[in-house]
Amino acid sequence: MIKNSRSFCYNRTSDRFVNIFMNERDAERAKKKIEAAALKTFVRQGYHGTSMRDIARASGYSIGNIYNHYKTKEHIYVSLIKRYEARMVEKRNQMVADPGDIFDPAELERLAWSVHDIVFSMPDYWRLMYIDVVEFRNRHFTGTFQGFTKKVEAVLGERLRSATRRGSWGGIDPALAFTAIYLQFFTYFLLQKVFNLKQPLGISDREAVSQMIQMITRGLWGEPPDTSKEKNRL
Repeated sequence: MIKNSRSFCYNRTSDRFVNIFMNERDAERAKKKIEAAALKTFVRQGYHGTSMRDIARASGYSIGNIYNHYKTKEHIYVSLIKRYEARMVEKRNQMVADPGDIFDPAELERLAWSVHDIVFSMPDYWRLMYIDVVEFRNRHFTGTFQGFTKKVEAVLGERLRSATRRGSWGGIDPALAFTAIYLQFFTYFLLQKVFNLKQPLGISDREAVSQMIQMITRGLWGEPPDTSKEKNRL
């Protein structure tokens, strides 16, 4: 047992753990820097058009140092996807955290703008996905949307079933209905972010979201909503 000048006791074993922690922290910092450089290079040159030498030059690390952290170039790519997938899962969980009636028009509007925020706040995620579709035939992103309805059921099952009890539900699987709604909003905003299409439906985003929600909650042949109270209020 050794004492330092402040009389805090430690032993060589605990000192070794501190060194291990610091080494892991340094390694994580290096990996983030390498992956950031790799991402920029992948986006500019494509995955197959990027060499480990390119990544080394962009990151400031030697090729040998990079191989200390990753076995192959694809391991860098997969690590990037996992890092962004973790952020995506966190954002999706935040999106559905509100305990309200999930099919209520106000909740659907909140969902739409939450999807908007996700799409527009993670451009690099969509760039990685685009690279995967073009160069890997979506090999690494297959699991993202495959079986998505079952994932929705696992997370929101009881809330979805509870929401169907407030009225005359049409018999559609509520998890499937929510997935279709989510993907509709997702596709609408993705067209803007990835393909740079402004107002894909020819109307403002707010009006487009409102119209989509009306189609979802009232159908195509229902009575139009009464806007007179809203106009009087204005």
